[in-house]
Amino acid sequence: MSGSVLTARALLLGERLDHRGLPREGAPAADPVPLATPPGLTAFAFRWGAVVLVGASAEQEAAIIGMLRPRLTAPLPRPVEETATIAPGAEQDGIDPDGVIRLRDLSIPRLAIVADALAKSAALAHQEALLAEALDRLEPVVATLRTEGRLAASSRALHRQIGHALSARSRTTARVEAEEKPEILWDHPALERLHARLADEYELKERSAALDRKLSLIGDTTEGVLSLLQARRATGLEIAIVALVAIEVVFTFWEYLVKPMLR
Repeated sequence: MSGSVLTARALLLGERLDHRGLPREGAPAADPVPLATPPGLTAFAFRWGAVVLVGASAEQEAAIIGMLRPRLTAPLPRPVEETATIAPGAEQDGIDPDGVIRLRDLSIPRLAIVADALAKSAALAHQEALLAEALDRLEPVVATLRTEGRLAASSRALHRQIGHALSARSRTTARVEAEEKPEILWDHPALERLHARLADEYELKERSAALDRKLSLIGDTTEGVLSLLQARRATGLEIAIVALVAIEVVFTFWEYLVKPMLR
């Protein structure tokens, strides 16, 4: 395999993956977990719902996904993927200007570092899409407020939007940990440089920071609109109370003043 060129595919399959009991390639319980595979194929599973396949045929990919699917929590309707080309046999690990990942060899630790970067890139792409959808849902509300001076959404709908956004971001920070280094570097510190190059190539820190900014924008927008909704609700409640008091006054006036005069 030293002279071959391989395709690596990262697939985000769901929100979480239970990899207890999976056939392992002699690895401890850590992310990513190398799976036991036939010669020529390398696969890694991540607790947060991703799998990375290196050198897999279409049939092998389908078989591995089928094996993992019952273990998924909240599977995605369509996997989010990130692909890369790997060329072994280089003098030192690096990335070409055209994006080809060149490795000294195809050892499990090196491929695990590549798998970590690809899987996190796929997860970030998923989060970017979720937050973009949340911003798209909020845009008509803000536009109507700006042009017509009225709110066009209920507080429940806005709560749902910010809930989706918070959930999406919490999955990125708490489970994917896109800005964190992979656990395997503790045992293989010599691969730190490869990890840094891959993190820079896929802009993991920059994209994670951009997600934080989008979430802040969503939070500020929904907080402001919800404040207006609460103020409107409070005004409506005050009007209702005044109307009830007025009705009570009229009823009392009728009972004690007008009605006796009509008898």
